Amino acid sequence: MRHSFSYEIRNHPGALQSLKHQLEDTFFVQQRDPAVRSIVLLVADELVSNLLKYGFKQGSEQHSRLNITLDDDWLEIELRDNGQCFNPLIYAKPSTLSGSLSEREVGGLGVYLVLKLMDETRYEWIEPWNCLTLRKRIGERNR
Repeated sequence: MRHSFSYEIRNHPGALQSLKHQLEDTFFVQQRDPAVRSIVLLVADELVSNLLKYGFKQGSEQHSRLNITLDDDWLEIELRDNGQCFNPLIYAKPSTLSGSLSEREVGGLGVYLVLKLMDETRYEWIEPWNCLTLRKRIGERNR
């Protein structure tokens, strides 16, 4: 069975919480798999929060859209925004993954974890859009 979700993300203080409420009220009602839920919430927490913090400029007419498609075999998450060109796949790995937390640089680990979790990742700049597509196999035979 195929499920889809699409949501326009606006730059305001409650944007991430609004997205999560919409996911609860629509997508998660249709799709109850806890693994899918965890992946979608991790992507929202890490990638959407980073977009809201760093990708949008106050007072600008920037747009972002989160699209989720789920079928029997794949979960696909696409995040599009018309902010400054930025490829998270290039900067995804933190400078160090070893050592204590106090010795490591702050930031970058969440995006890295999201990307490592996925089976396929793709970034494209289609002016004026950053287009990040994440795919995860979810079918029983693919786990």
